[in-house]
Amino acid sequence: MKPLRCALAAYALCLLAPAGALAEERGSAEQTPGGVLMQAMRDELDRTMQRLRMEQMESPYFVSYWVVEDQEAGAMATFGAVEGTWQSRQRTLSVEVRVGNAELDNSSFLPSRTQGSPSQRTITLPLDDNYQELRRRLWLATDEAYKHALEALAKKTAALQNRSREDVADFASLPPVRHFEPPLTGAVDAAVAAIEEPVRELSALFRQTPDIHHSRVRGVALAEHVYYVNSEGAAFIRPGAEASVEVTAGTQSPDGDVMHDAEVFTAAVWSELPPFDAMAEQVLQMAAALSARRQAEFVERYSGPVLLQGAAAAELLAQAFAPRLLGSPIPVAEDARMDSFAASLRAPFTDRIGARVLPRFLDLRDDPTLKSFAGGALAGGYSIDDDGLPSAPTMLIENGILKTLLTARNPVPGVAASTGNRRGGAVAPSNLLLSSDAGLPPDELRAEFMQLVAERGNEFGIVVRRLGTFFDGGGFPSARGSQVEELRLVRAYKVFPDGREELIRKSELVGLGDSSFKEIVAVSEATTQHTTQFLPPTLWYQSFTSAFYGRRSTVPTVSVSTPDLLFEEMTLRKPVGNVPRPPLAKHPYFDKP
Repeated sequence: MKPLRCALAAYALCLLAPAGALAEERGSAEQTPGGVLMQAMRDELDRTMQRLRMEQMESPYFVSYWVVEDQEAGAMATFGAVEGTWQSRQRTLSVEVRVGNAELDNSSFLPSRTQGSPSQRTITLPLDDNYQELRRRLWLATDEAYKHALEALAKKTAALQNRSREDVADFASLPPVRHFEPPLTGAVDAAVAAIEEPVRELSALFRQTPDIHHSRVRGVALAEHVYYVNSEGAAFIRPGAEASVEVTAGTQSPDGDVMHDAEVFTAAVWSELPPFDAMAEQVLQMAAALSARRQAEFVERYSGPVLLQGAAAAELLAQAFAPRLLGSPIPVAEDARMDSFAASLRAPFTDRIGARVLPRFLDLRDDPTLKSFAGGALAGGYSIDDDGLPSAPTMLIENGILKTLLTARNPVPGVAASTGNRRGGAVAPSNLLLSSDAGLPPDELRAEFMQLVAERGNEFGIVVRRLGTFFDGGGFPSARGSQVEELRLVRAYKVFPDGREELIRKSELVGLGDSSFKEIVAVSEATTQHTTQFLPPTLWYQSFTSAFYGRRSTVPTVSVSTPDLLFEEMTLRKPVGNVPRPPLAKHPYFDKP
């Protein structure tokens, strides 16, 4: 209790400071980028580095504050009826405290008990720019984070007494960068009056689809400002905005099989979303395909050529390939029985740098500096990452050869420096651009596909146009560590030699391994730009193993630009599991005398 009493006494002295001193602080804050909030963050950070130390314990060697102020407006409707509207504004705080040194600190440690992790707690700050109250909240959060860091380092050091780990440091240095962007104004306020009507009208379209059992439309306009300071002298203010309309729908076949589908429209601001008629057309097409799947047949099992077109190719890259490109350290497990599990969290491509992971005619880069590419909008970009490193393109794969991984400030074998890809608490891509100089026109790609089908002696080939996504009720793909085990196909078709297509009810792509993507034998010359939400596979465990105190986990937006992808061989199977009983009565709207 002695360190806590000392800290309380110090804070009391701050509160009892002369009025002139506080006025001087407020006056200087008005001249500071970010105003009172950033000034309070800087002042408390300085005091922390000078005075925060528990008796006979180490002081922090690195501290950072990360505050997100977001404003949101939204509406949700189903079947033409508005279920709710909302407007909100809040500030949340995350504190990163590292004790020890850059070679060995409290991060990358997996405790044996993970319930109630401090990194999953939401710490709110007042919306009012009250300097004294902001300092008080920052002080209390820093105190808790410091105590948690000391405990984690002690347990990690004990765990390493009889075990070894990878010969890499826990933290990499960065030059301090100061980056301040002007605030966004009006991005949400301008959308408040415009959201409800299109959301209602899009949801009313499902009155035309009696076979759809449930549906929902959610429209959101979001603006956020991220404020960051650290003990190395870095500071930034990064604004951002996003608008989206998420349309989800589900149904059951007559024998009870459950199916889902979704359409998601995104833009920087609400006024830049596609016109209502264009969104309505896509929603009706989605609903028609979902209804048709109720009567479609299964594919029990298939091995052979698969052509992924448009959004399906982008979703495959985002869900099954991109996670292999994320470098993150193996955490030290407190319990030796968890060592094998911790090792399974290692990115599969960590040991593949310099090896071929794609065909030689393909390149892949990550570029957060772009807002558009090949005539399509990209939404995954940013000016500076969450560690304060300015954005820059990273060539990941060149002529099929893996050059590097995406990383943050936690080094991994073979990649000592950050690529500037920390986003929302974990490493994540931004705008992934897959390109080739050997793309084929549509007719030639189709002919190549059907020739492969014929060579295999198959009755038909498979074309996939949509995979299951985060939005359509099925969650994210099943994965072990960074390796995706199965992917759900939402819109897939048997394609016969005469050109006839036959819809498949449900199917799963299985057996995707590290070498699977070398099975790409051809791509289209045209590209598709597709935006989706990306769940870093390490996000859930990093909420326990990072040096952060306070909720920092968000699901980042990623844009993918890709040609259609023709695989020589993939394996599909009928999904397994229990099938619930369908409703006994018809949808009430359509069950009329």
